[in-house]
Amino acid sequence: MKKDKTKINEILEKIFNMRTINKRITKKSLNQNNEKLKKIYELLGKPCENKKIIHIAGTNGKGSTATFLENIFFAAGYSVAKFTSPHILRFNERILVNKEMISDEDVVKYCEAVMNVLEENGLQINFFEIATFVALLYFKEKNPDFIFLETGLGGRYDATNIVKSTIAAITNVSFDHVALLGNSLYEIADRKAGIIKNRQLCIYAQNLAELEEAVKRETDNSVNVLEKYKGFQAELDNQNYKTIVKIVENKNSKESGNIKKSENIEKINNNKNNLKKTFILPLFGKFQANNFLIAYEIAKIYGIGDEIIQKGLDEISLAGRFEIFSKNPATILDVAHNDDSVKVLTENLNELFKDDEVIFILSILGTKNIANIFEKILEKNYKIFITSLKDVTYGLFANEIKKNLENANILTNNIIFEDNILDAYNQAKEMILEKNSRYKAIVVCGSFYEIAKFKKLCGKRDEYF
Repeated sequence: MKKDKTKINEILEKIFNMRTINKRITKKSLNQNNEKLKKIYELLGKPCENKKIIHIAGTNGKGSTATFLENIFFAAGYSVAKFTSPHILRFNERILVNKEMISDEDVVKYCEAVMNVLEENGLQINFFEIATFVALLYFKEKNPDFIFLETGLGGRYDATNIVKSTIAAITNVSFDHVALLGNSLYEIADRKAGIIKNRQLCIYAQNLAELEEAVKRETDNSVNVLEKYKGFQAELDNQNYKTIVKIVENKNSKESGNIKKSENIEKINNNKNNLKKTFILPLFGKFQANNFLIAYEIAKIYGIGDEIIQKGLDEISLAGRFEIFSKNPATILDVAHNDDSVKVLTENLNELFKDDEVIFILSILGTKNIANIFEKILEKNYKIFITSLKDVTYGLFANEIKKNLENANILTNNIIFEDNILDAYNQAKEMILEKNSRYKAIVVCGSFYEIAKFKKLCGKRDEYF
């Protein structure tokens, strides 16, 4: 066992060191890399070439949507595979078949298979691209009925886009990774819509002109679920940290959710021919309803019934999505890491706490627009600790973030800069436990890596309940 652990640690360290290999910015270099990925795919035997693949892109919500689909289809009796990123504690979390992680032995086996092809042909690719090929080779062996494939970055030039998919799904578009994807919503939407191939069906969940136009350029076969299910409602269960979604469908329609675009919400809800359905999501946040509607629409395409859909939902547990790590003191872990997701996180917190009752612990990668993200947080009256992620690619020391904020003329007087996340957490707990303290909750956010570091240092969630 020790030998096996040494083997996987060695090979993962090797591919982790390839994270920043061949950074590609220009369209020419992106196209060249795309051709290289296609060549490697062919050399590997085109794994999963004819499988049912649901390909998911979007700035936020990809992982939640993939997990909704995975659990719903698994509850319906299908064998399922899921590829997502990044991981929180183990690389194996990225690659699942029937909700079980790939084994260490298979990680080693398929990493070596990919590396051998690269070495034999004098080719070099980065960590995420290797991970994508590892997943596809593993899925080929396991032969699932459905594969739910999440893009890593963008879509059009992403490693996952080498496969033929059955349905393209796009959650939303907002500003993130602008240095790589573009400085406008038009450019970012174009990258996301690049996963649509051969005029295939695309299901998306945003009323954004740039996204709608990008989708229409790629296909005339699309569904915006926010329009199709125009009368839907999302309510929060603040006691159980769940989201209740109510969907309105027309009883007389063969197509689910066939509500006329011109109908107003009151008319939809009062129409006797409309059927109201209720689903309970085990994830907290009204925005999760949008992600669920994509999964719901795809489930209906494959004839999955409402009871099975709810059964699948009941089995979901998703780390880092408003995850309740501890109830005493209240500690919430969230992977919010860009303007849009931080905005949604603060909206969720507004449902539960006053601004001056919350302590934030966060760190942000150097690739992000740090000033924009902090402006969203500083609009509130939160107490803030900034910690270090210097041990990960693009991570920064707390003082480096401080300099970044000062250069953007953002006041840092009320922020505590503490590199050690465990020390920050212990200080935050002491602040909550002080006599007559106004603080009621701790929120750890800013990056998947921040959540991973916190969990490694602070133990498992159950230890704090």
